[in-house]
Amino acid sequence: MRILAFGAHPDDIEVGMGATIAKHSDSGDEVLMVVALIPNNPSERRKESENAAKLLGAKVKFLNIKSDEFSNNRRIVEKFDEIVCEFKPDIIYTHWIHDSHQDHITVGNATLAAARRNTCSVYMYEQTIPGGIVPYGFKPQMFVDVSSVIETKIESVLSHKSQVDANGDNWVYGIRGRAQYRGYQISTKFAEAFEVVKEIKTI
Repeated sequence: MRILAFGAHPDDIEVGMGATIAKHSDSGDEVLMVVALIPNNPSERRKESENAAKLLGAKVKFLNIKSDEFSNNRRIVEKFDEIVCEFKPDIIYTHWIHDSHQDHITVGNATLAAARRNTCSVYMYEQTIPGGIVPYGFKPQMFVDVSSVIETKIESVLSHKSQVDANGDNWVYGIRGRAQYRGYQISTKFAEAFEVVKEIKTI
């Protein structure tokens, strides 16, 4: 299968669903991680993202959109369209559209627009940690048991040293803790949860 994951910033995909990426890679799926923009320290954060993607067995592509030009508009959707048409994914993962970060919301909505041809499944991962409090509740509808690859996820997060330095050890503890909580919900050690936008299967 061909797996496409969109993230606004270099560490978003790893934090939200890095373990699921690792499982796809371990299963032989081709995985492309797309990063929309790098808000600061571009050379450092690009390298961190490349290292993390390598750990997860994925490829990474950078759109290099400027922060002050990133909003939900036709030009941004066209960029996402081009990637979807070129890569031809079976599954797309993207940000939850009720995330508290405006860039995350833009990515989520642009993804839904780019996937409007309904040729692949689309899932949204949970709000990125750290995240603001929002008046909405994430509704986990699909769970992936990631117990076998949780350490790979954490290692990919730690690859983003600039963000570990900025957010502290509690950032990493929170990421692991959420995976542990989701795992507890399905009677396993660790899991990642997703909202289902659409699931297209050929039976």
